[in-house]
Amino acid sequence: MKFYFLAALTFLTLLYLYPGPRLDIATVPQRQDVLGYDRALFGSWQPHGQCTTREAVRLAQSTQASVLNCRVTGGTFYDPYSDQAVSNSEAVEVDHVFPLSAAWDMGAHNWDRSKRARFANDPLNLVATQRSLNQQKSDSLPSEWLPPKKRCAYSTRLAEIARAYELSLPTADVSVMRRQCRFEFLLPG
Repeated sequence: MKFYFLAALTFLTLLYLYPGPRLDIATVPQRQDVLGYDRALFGSWQPHGQCTTREAVRLAQSTQASVLNCRVTGGTFYDPYSDQAVSNSEAVEVDHVFPLSAAWDMGAHNWDRSKRARFANDPLNLVATQRSLNQQKSDSLPSEWLPPKKRCAYSTRLAEIARAYELSLPTADVSVMRRQCRFEFLLPG
C-alpha cells in the first residue's frame, strides 16, 4: 500500500513541478494601443527563391500541390491550428502567428522598415491556415484567441517569435500560454 501511495505522490509532484515548454519572455502589464499602425509599414511579401514568402509557406504546408507561376492553385494543406488537412486552396490564408498590429503595439513601432519587413516575412512567424480561423484570430493574442487544436505548440511558437524579436507580451497572454502547456507531456505525440 505504501508503494502505491508513494507512486501517486511522486506522480502528483511531477505534475505540479513539470516546467513545461520554455515560455520565459518579457512581459508588460497590458497591451497598449500605439498609434500609427498600418500594414503597409511592414512591407509586402518578399521574394523567397522565385516565389514570394507567402507562396513558399503555402507550398511548404501542402502535399500534392498544383503550382502555376509560383501560385499554389490546389493540393491539400496541413492546418496546424485545426490539426486537419484542408483541400480547398482558396480557403487557405497565411497568418502571422505574432500579429503585425500586436507586434507594432509591443515594440515594432520602434523598428526600421527593414526589420519590420523581415519580421512580416519570417517563416517562423508564418503559418498557412483556414481563412475562417485566420479571420477569427485577426490581430488577437492568446488571452483573446487560441486555435482549436495544438494550443501548446501555438503558444510555444509565439514565445519563440517574441524572444527572437525581443517583443514583450502582456502578462495575461503569457498566463494563458502557460496554461495551454501545463500538462502537455501527458498527451500522445
